[in-house]
Amino acid sequence: MVRYLTRPSLLFLAALLVTVAPALAERHFLDSDDAKERDEPQKFLPDYDKLVKGKEADWAYFPKGDLHAFKTVSVKEFDENGHGHECREAARDGKDYAEKWLEKQGFQIVKNGGDLVVEGNVFAAWEPSGGARYWGGWAANPGVGLELLIKDSKGNVVGEVRHKAKGSTLRDAVENGLEDMMKTVDKGR
Repeated sequence: MVRYLTRPSLLFLAALLVTVAPALAERHFLDSDDAKERDEPQKFLPDYDKLVKGKEADWAYFPKGDLHAFKTVSVKEFDENGHGHECREAARDGKDYAEKWLEKQGFQIVKNGGDLVVEGNVFAAWEPSGGARYWGGWAANPGVGLELLIKDSKGNVVGEVRHKAKGSTLRDAVENGLEDMMKTVDKGR
């Protein structure tokens, strides 16, 4: 009798593993549609192949886990490797908003010599035209694509984050994106 009960149980477990395992597997950036977009350069972060789907931010990689051992942070001026004046405008606001959200996550901001050094990049920024904005609603709002490279004081990479965000203005999109990214930095995943 026991023999007949274990076979259905084993078959059920095998079927469950076949259906659940793909859902539990981490989704990597290079396998996603985001990585296939031609107009979004992938030249800033050293490990695009290690980025996995995040919770608050779209993609994240933290080789050593959370960053709570670090107390002070220095933020460099943001770079931009996207096209157009929108990217330059968005990059100008990056440092200030990054410092604001890092401070809200409990990090102390220092000008130089922090336990962590955050470098940022704007890889895309867009402003919809007037008609598209009027008829498109939220989908036609300005947006920005941001990347963060986080290093310890010795220059070792301890985090990478990539995220796209929208807002009512380009500045608002940068702030919204960095808010989500810093929540991810705080959790270290």
